[in-house]
Amino acid sequence: MAATFRLRTQLQLMTGFMAGFIFAFALLLYVYDVNRATPWCTSSATMATATATATTTPLDTRILCMVLTCPENVQSLARHVHATWGKRCSRLVFVSSESYEPLGVVQVVDASGGGYEDLWNKTREGFRHVWQEYGQDYDWYLKADDDTYVIMENMQYLLSAYDPTSPVYLGYKMTRYNVSYMSGGASYVLSREALHRFMAQAYDSEVVCPQPKRRSIEDFYMGICLQNVGVHLVDSAQALEEDTKHKFMPLDLESYMYDSNATTPDWLRLMSVSEVETGFNCCSNYSVAFHYASPERMYLYEFLLYHLRVFGRPEPSEHGNRQHFTSSDLMRRFPLEDNLYIKDLQKMPEKPENF
Repeated sequence: MAATFRLRTQLQLMTGFMAGFIFAFALLLYVYDVNRATPWCTSSATMATATATATTTPLDTRILCMVLTCPENVQSLARHVHATWGKRCSRLVFVSSESYEPLGVVQVVDASGGGYEDLWNKTREGFRHVWQEYGQDYDWYLKADDDTYVIMENMQYLLSAYDPTSPVYLGYKMTRYNVSYMSGGASYVLSREALHRFMAQAYDSEVVCPQPKRRSIEDFYMGICLQNVGVHLVDSAQALEEDTKHKFMPLDLESYMYDSNATTPDWLRLMSVSEVETGFNCCSNYSVAFHYASPERMYLYEFLLYHLRVFGRPEPSEHGNRQHFTSSDLMRRFPLEDNLYIKDLQKMPEKPENF
């Protein structure tokens, strides 16, 4: 009986010890899992991402967004820009032929001169207004249409490589009539120094900058003006080292997704300086802007970029090694385009009608 009692006591002690060990181990696992920043089932890559993101220097480039609109587009397009990507600009300014205070729309041209055929004048006067009101307050000045969607975080990242005190004009590079320029539909960006030169040296000069006429080609004319005042044309496809994909897109994203020529218009292939690709190779992972964005597409971009998450997929790692190009780097990578054809516009041999 005594031997049986001792054996039973030993078994009870061993059972209690094992139960306590299992409970303590389970409790330890629970506490560890609760205090982890990510779900327990994610990979080690996710943990590394969280660390990298936390140590990344915040981007603080000051960007003023000048969006061209017109009275009939204020409710159908402009207000959706205001509700989506526009709220991430350092300052958002709408310019039009009629003011609209609730959205901060500013009248910069006469009521009769706000249509598509007067786009060049609206752009010139929009930049004049922006320079007079905010010329020293921001680093970069974006010109966009009210049917363009802009990913401002990628814009910040791209522009952080450049000095706003250098004369820089950046966008989707195209060419016509032997002149290089940036696509207006895809949007383009001027550094503070580039805008200063445009206003101080080009705005009033009929010799180096086309004056406003109806049916003018806005983006083409801007390219002429800026080249003639010594501004560097930076093609977004070459704007970052080791990333040769386009970042400012003259078409909507859907048009690039089909791996076929059918959705790419001939004019784009003829005028583009860089090769136009389709499918997933079309665009940089750090793409900045897409044209022809309907309100429905703006909210679709907004949801996919800022709200949608894929369960179990590690977030992409953001590296803190931001590029920065010096003045000599800028001259080496993007030399000034010394185009003799446009030194005196009165003698320009090949030009569009009504120039």
